[in-house]
Order: sequence, then C-alpha cells, then structure tokens
Amino acid sequence: MISINREAMKVVRRILEDAEALGVLVSHLSNGATVIDMGQRAPGGWLAAKYYTLVTLGGLAEVSYEPFPIGEFVLPAVRVMVDRPMEACVASQIAGWQLDPPGTPHAAIAAGPARALNHVAPDHYFELIDYRDQHDEAVVAIQTAEPITPRVAETIAHGCGIKTENVYILVAPNSSLVCAVQVAARIIEQTLHRLPEEGFDLTTVRYAQGYSVIAPLIQDEVAAMGRINDSLLYGGAATLYVEAEDDAIADVVKRITSSVSRAYGRPFLEIFEDAGRDFYQIPLDLHSPAVVHINNLRTGRSFSAGAINYDVLRRSFFGA
Repeated sequence: MISINREAMKVVRRILEDAEALGVLVSHLSNGATVIDMGQRAPGGWLAAKYYTLVTLGGLAEVSYEPFPIGEFVLPAVRVMVDRPMEACVASQIAGWQLDPPGTPHAAIAAGPARALNHVAPDHYFELIDYRDQHDEAVVAIQTAEPITPRVAETIAHGCGIKTENVYILVAPNSSLVCAVQVAARIIEQTLHRLPEEGFDLTTVRYAQGYSVIAPLIQDEVAAMGRINDSLLYGGAATLYVEAEDDAIADVVKRITSSVSRAYGRPFLEIFEDAGRDFYQIPLDLHSPAVVHINNLRTGRSFSAGAINYDVLRRSFFGA
C-alpha cells in the first residue's frame, strides 16, 4: 500500500537538505517537532512553493508552471496532474483537520498526509474513501501567519500515534508566494469535494488535472485571502476522468462550478466583508472551480460547464 506520509517525507527531506537555497527556515519546537517556515519570516520562492504543494498532495502529483494571460497582463498559473486523486487530494490536500478547539482565534487547520494517520478523530472526508495510512512520521501544512505552538505538534502526534519528534509542520501565510501557489494548486481538490455534496460518487474519479491562475501578492492577510480564493473561483479549471453513467455526469457537471452560486460574480473579499467576515455565512456552493470538464472513460464522452471570469479577476487583482 502506498503511504502518502512516506512519499511526502521524500519531499520534506529535499526541503531540509536545501533549506537555504529554497529560502525557507527550519526550526524545532521544545518537544522536538520540526517547523518549516516557507513564508512567515522566510521569503520562500517558486521551488519552495512547488515542494510545499507536493507535500500537501502526499508526494503523488506533478506540479508545473505556465502563463495565464489576463488582458494586457500575463500572470503565472500552476498546473497539477494527479494519478491517485483519492489519496493525493481527498486524503491529503484538503484542509480538514481542526487542530484547535472550535472558536479559537486564528484556529489552526491542517492539510497534508498526516490527516490519513489521524485515528483519534479523522475528519468526515474519510467516510467517503477507503484509505488510511500507516507510517511513523507525519507531515502537515498549515496556512497561517501565527507561530506554531508545541501544543499543535502534540495534537498531531497524539492523533497519529507517533512521537512528537516525528512531526513535520510546513507553514505559509496568505500573503506569501508559497501560499498563493499552493492555494491555486487546490483546483482539483476544490472540484472533488463538490461531487459528494451534489450526490455524485467521488470514488468513480480515476485521474485528474487542472490549472489555476496564481494571484498577485499583497501584504495584507485578509486582502491576500480574497485574491487567492478568487484564483480558484474565477480563474481555475479542472478536468476529471471518471467511470460513471453519462446521465449522472451530465447532471452533476452543471451544479459544481462557482457560477451556480447566488454569491457568484464579485471578488471574494467583497463577499467575505458582506458576510461579516464569517466564512459560515458564505454559501458553500461558492467554493467551487470556475470551469469543470469531465471525461467519461466508459463511453468516451466529455461534459463541460463554467467559464473563466476575467472581469472579476481584473477587479480582484488589479482593482479595475
């Protein structure tokens, strides 16, 4: 059985070996856990962002960059190719492990392969797939500007049944280049989580690929959060390769793009502010990709929905 923590640790060891060249800072908590700063105090960079993204995908993906024209601007985009979407995206990349009690300010939520080792309180996504990991090292990625405390590492170690010195935590805030890339690279995950919400069998997905524009950077954490969400909602496209009935695909593809949400059509920051900065007041169906293509491996037919919204991207990224 493939261990996504074992595969991710291969990438982590590359990061540790080349920390200075990658622009990352490595430190150890009092309990021995390793924290890899890839954008808080450290500058990070394009290769660091690629490695961070690979770690969130359990080491089971191909990540590359390409151009994304928006009018007179040409921004970078990230493309992700995944052969094992259940393990790489659902079991690993989704940020599903709440490491702090509900209501905690700046609560830490972990993505990454350690989620598949959490046997104390696995998140609900594991009810949808038949995969658990077994390994003596655990890796998480936390999107935060806050320092990582020893208690967070202890929560991870306890959940995974391992020693704290075998816990590795990657961190990057919204305003960092690493975070802008790794969020854009969630385009497949952004699509997959919508399938069961609309009653489609997630496990019919065999392969996936997608790309999304990488948002321009801004130091303000809230404004950066808005931009990186817009990269997916208005500038991301995913292609899924499934084995299912054509009728089921034709039905679901029309319901899993961001354009079907009543909140669609404005930059995410505006929507967030109107919701009183409460994510729970934002319609769940907004958290969808801009474009979805689904290829049915049984029949050879393909189905598509949605469109890149260049107008909203310009407003979000360039204020016009």
